[in-house]
Amino acid sequence: MPVDANQIRQFADLGTAISKRRRALRMTQEQLASLSGIAQPNLSNIERGLADGRLDTYLKICSLIGIDLFAVPRA
Repeated sequence: MPVDANQIRQFADLGTAISKRRRALRMTQEQLASLSGIAQPNLSNIERGLADGRLDTYLKICSLIGIDLFAVPRA
């Protein structure tokens, strides 16, 4: 089965998606960190896949930058 380019298999994949979307919105890490209420170094670690953050943190960040997450059963 081919892997979708946007498929999230691990925290690092989600961090990459967050980073790409933030940059597409021309938003700095400092701006997103301030909006999300997390420290900029923690956001940096999330984007680089170096932190296994809490799900609610990822959901908050994704909501702020317009990323929707779906739970889709595999065929």
